Amino acid sequence: MPGYTKLLLISFICCCIGCLQAQEPAYILDYSDKLLLRLYTISKVNSLTIENRLEELGLELLPNGNTNLGLGFNYKKFGLGLAFGLPLSVEKKRKFGKTQRLDIQGSMYGRKIGADGFLQSYRGYYNSNPTDFIDWTSDVLPQIKSMRILSLGVTGFYLFNSDKYSYRAAFVRDEIQKKSAGSFLLGLFGNYDEARTDAGFVPQEFPDSLRTKINVKGFKNLAIGFSAGYAHNFVIKEKFLLGLAVIPGFGYQRVSITELNGSIRNEDQPAGQVMARIGLGYEFKPFYLALTGSANWRNIDFSPYNFKLATEQFRFIIGKRLGI
Repeated sequence: MPGYTKLLLISFICCCIGCLQAQEPAYILDYSDKLLLRLYTISKVNSLTIENRLEELGLELLPNGNTNLGLGFNYKKFGLGLAFGLPLSVEKKRKFGKTQRLDIQGSMYGRKIGADGFLQSYRGYYNSNPTDFIDWTSDVLPQIKSMRILSLGVTGFYLFNSDKYSYRAAFVRDEIQKKSAGSFLLGLFGNYDEARTDAGFVPQEFPDSLRTKINVKGFKNLAIGFSAGYAHNFVIKEKFLLGLAVIPGFGYQRVSITELNGSIRNEDQPAGQVMARIGLGYEFKPFYLALTGSANWRNIDFSPYNFKLATEQFRFIIGKRLGI
């Protein structure tokens, strides 16, 4: 699948490094009995790219993104965070339009078993690459106010080397990885994606000839499958940590697309996704700084179209462990 080769290569390199790790004790410090408080900013997005491979063109559609400010805590493996959207400027609304959203993402990470889930409902998108199709000089990008995307997904996995590798050390921070280590992961995934518009995904400012090349006004997709990957924590001089995780998934999906004239086409096909995470952390007890990012990339290949969906989020965190 396009773009996945590099991610698989990264996981292979991490795997090789993991095999070279010495078998030493005291890899993980568990601070889950301490109250962890965190202040963070978070940015989320649910984007769609529609390609027509025969015509060699791609339509990039994005919501008007905003940054949220949040507060959260973790205690004894339980965590909760609440974030509130920061106001968008009038200028940003003018250029990119208005997006209405409901965006919930959650996770559960034990010592051996972990799970991630998301629910996203977005309405109001803009096209980010109009110059690929027409001579566009305005700073206001083409907008599709009626465009809606609903995405639900869950991924569960099992860690094979939980005695030495801590997923929570990289992505929760209530544990500390003392020595570099990694682990293979094996799990299951399920996704549902639905996108629809009133008059198609091509903005009204574009020529009618483009609508014959992207003759779609909606689609639905249900996918299930298994996933296998690798995660690794690199500890640098005890205070710095770099955590990487790449979990490709393969399975079955049922696709339904609706064309501009209302006709519906269905197809059963192989499913594919890639889940990737990165975590950077710096310890200066009792505080810590962290930068984390996660992505779930999904692909729907329905000739002549290729639909690429991306659920992504990025966090910057400052936290404190009470009782240390």
